[in-house]
Amino acid sequence: MLNAEDIKTWLKKIGRDRAWLAEKTLVSKRTVDNWLSAGKPIVPQKMELIEKLMSGEEEIEFELPPDFEKQLRAMADEAKKTIEDMVSHILQVTAKAHQKRKAEAVHKQFTPVKTFTAPPLEAQGQIIGNIAAGNLADGDTIPQDIRLYRELEKGEYLLRVNGHSMEPSIPDGSVVIMKKYTIPPIPKPGTIVQYHDERGVTLKKLVCRKNPETGKMEYTLHPINPAFGDIEP
Repeated sequence: MLNAEDIKTWLKKIGRDRAWLAEKTLVSKRTVDNWLSAGKPIVPQKMELIEKLMSGEEEIEFELPPDFEKQLRAMADEAKKTIEDMVSHILQVTAKAHQKRKAEAVHKQFTPVKTFTAPPLEAQGQIIGNIAAGNLADGDTIPQDIRLYRELEKGEYLLRVNGHSMEPSIPDGSVVIMKKYTIPPIPKPGTIVQYHDERGVTLKKLVCRKNPETGKMEYTLHPINPAFGDIEP
């Protein structure tokens, strides 16, 4: 069983430092320092990867996009995983794909993986239509199948956002998961809602403000983007 001293000896022998090992195992240098100096345990997935590196097996090369950390955090949030769990999941999926390619290319020249491999999508969903993020407007109802990282819960449905009034939180073209609202009759202020009347449909934040003329509290449909105005429901 490998230990920290074995890994430190190996790094010295091959002329590599801890920063290199951190890059190869997709963790921070601080994590590697914890493994090798503070005696923190190495998770099995990372230990397996280190063993492969030490045995001289072909390395899997990653060309990560500039905003990889942001994408990874969003993927982890959507999958309800920690970033470390998501990284481990990606490593497992990539390693399996790598081994499959090796098996299929016994008589071919090996080509290292050069692109980031996202984890597989796990659930099937359907976008049931579009919703305006601007003024009230008609939305289409052309369904579109989409793959998701989780199953939709009871009462949830998908809409694609058209418009810029909810940016930067919800960019134009985003797919939003909506949930049917029944009790109590009106959502609490601050909730992002799908509102519709005879004028059309729109995605807005529901707020409650005092009418300066009547002194009464009234509901308003408020955009996140300050370039757009409120809509009176």
